[in-house]
Amino acid sequence: MVFTLSAPLPGDAAVGRVLVTGAAGRIGSGFLRHVAGRYVLRATDVRPVDIEDFVLADLGDPAALARACEDVDTVVHLGANPSLLADWDSLLPANIVGTHNLFAAASEAGVRRVVFASSVHAVSGYPAGKQVSAADPVNPGNLYGVTKAFGEALGRYYAEQRGMSVIALRIGAFHTEGTTPEPEPYNDFLHLLETDLYRIIVRAIDVRGVQYAVVNAISDQLGGRLDITGTRELLG
Repeated sequence: MVFTLSAPLPGDAAVGRVLVTGAAGRIGSGFLRHVAGRYVLRATDVRPVDIEDFVLADLGDPAALARACEDVDTVVHLGANPSLLADWDSLLPANIVGTHNLFAAASEAGVRRVVFASSVHAVSGYPAGKQVSAADPVNPGNLYGVTKAFGEALGRYYAEQRGMSVIALRIGAFHTEGTTPEPEPYNDFLHLLETDLYRIIVRAIDVRGVQYAVVNAISDQLGGRLDITGTRELLG
């Protein structure tokens, strides 16, 4: 399935409150620090984080997610089981049921946009020599990637059938400044510095006129396995 952009949304306005799920995680906690003072922020996770507006919520609890989504303009959905080795039973609650619960709560609350943290693993089943475009069909290399492909499809449903704006980011091999990713084969040519990821998320929050898009998210590098031409065109 090819994912495309639709016509600009009518009435795009300034960004309001931003909810970050999975806020206690490595990406979530760093992103909150990065954008402190830029947005009106709310955070949610199963573990508390040091932020004034925090809602304790499990992705399996629709009522808690409904509270978290109240008066929210944009959700950055980072919450998930991130294990590449997880079996289906352990991925199902957060990555499938929880992702559905989050989109449903956001839609019911009138959230304008969801920025969904997808993964390179939604397309890591392609041969190592192929550079993958954001328009290429999903081709998961593991069950974790299957759950991210599900999230992309669910996001398109909520964009095209429910009128929400959704941007899915296929996140590469994320690592903090001064470090390199774990030496796994899939990490070759997929490096993503934390500052680049945070910039991409900010642009995905701020960009106007997008109904639905899938965006490859890696740092600029020679021979990158994900083609970021579309990322530059959409997000600058």
